[in-house]
Amino acid sequence: MWNLIAYYLRFLRTERGETLRLMADTMGVAESTTSRIETGEQKLTERQAEEIDKAWKTGGLLGLMVYYARRASDPDWFRTYTDQEVAAAVIRMFANSTVPGLLQTEAYARALLMSGQEPDPQKSLERRMARQGILARTTPPRLWVTISENVLDWPVGGPEVMREQLARLVEVAELPNVWLRVVRRAAGAYPGLDGPFLIMSGPDGDADVFVDAARAGRLVTDSEEVRWFMERFELIGSRAESVDSSIELLKQAMERYQ
Repeated sequence: MWNLIAYYLRFLRTERGETLRLMADTMGVAESTTSRIETGEQKLTERQAEEIDKAWKTGGLLGLMVYYARRASDPDWFRTYTDQEVAAAVIRMFANSTVPGLLQTEAYARALLMSGQEPDPQKSLERRMARQGILARTTPPRLWVTISENVLDWPVGGPEVMREQLARLVEVAELPNVWLRVVRRAAGAYPGLDGPFLIMSGPDGDADVFVDAARAGRLVTDSEEVRWFMERFELIGSRAESVDSSIELLKQAMERYQ
């Protein structure tokens, strides 16, 4: 469906005799963005489709195609997820049992993968570590991280591994593009008890959500459901400690693993 959208967008543009520059102006994006959309490297967003439909008087065709494409099953969901992760300008993540993959140390990640039933834990480890490259970019994404206090206390890999992992979280939490907060157990019942998720927002504000699960996960692209997760993240954050208090909690947890 996405390939069809890319093809038909190019077809409509050439039929109208418009350049990529003119189409970019209509959508309010860079010319390079329109080029990537036409080649299938980037997906047309609902807002962009709406602008084209209005300007070209398509009767809402592109918007309708995007609507169904975003709801279709994606057999290659993990590649789609990692592509979105790389392109994200802002990443909001919540974890209630383990450290999020983007922030895991190699030893911590290895302990998790070896404890499960991964068919090739070494390959999975290498892939997970490679994904963290986005944090070392010249312009890394902004990270809003909320974790449960349970994450600090569950001794994955033993004391030494946990101390290293918590030190890594302190290091990350002190970066200017990261806001890390902890929800104390004293907060009682709150929305985050249902499970972890990650929201990836692109430069244009459009977002997708990855919901973690055993053996696989679910990529949420429906705009209404994405908004639901955005609100959920805010609700969880309302129960969290401040950034400074959270960093202090991380340091206190490190001392317990001496």
